[in-house]
Amino acid sequence: MHLLFAYGSLLDPVIQEKLFKRTLTSEAKAILLNWEKYTHEEYPYILPKQGSQVHGEIIALEDKELAIADQWEEVPRVYQREKLEVKLTDGSQLKVWVYIKKPRN
Repeated sequence: MHLLFAYGSLLDPVIQEKLFKRTLTSEAKAILLNWEKYTHEEYPYILPKQGSQVHGEIIALEDKELAIADQWEEVPRVYQREKLEVKLTDGSQLKVWVYIKKPRN
C-alpha cells in the first residue's frame, strides 16, 4: 500500500468511486508544513511557502490505484508526486506521497 497526503479532489467520495471503484477511508488527518494551498480554475495545488500549512488526510492506495491517481493528477505534465514529511494529529511525522504543482520551466 502507498500512503498519500490528499488535500483536494482525491478526498471526494464521488471522485474516489469514479477512479477506484470504492470509497477510501482516511488513515489519519495530517498537516503539511511550509506549503500553501491555492486554487486555479477549480483545481487545488500546493506550493512551498514558509510559515504556511496545508490540511489534508492520509489515504492508502494499492499499486494500481496509485497509477490511476497519477493519471488523474496528470503526472508528469501538470503535477509531480514527491515524498514529503507530514505531521499527524498525534504529533508524529510520516513521509508520504504528495502531489505538487510541477514548476514551470
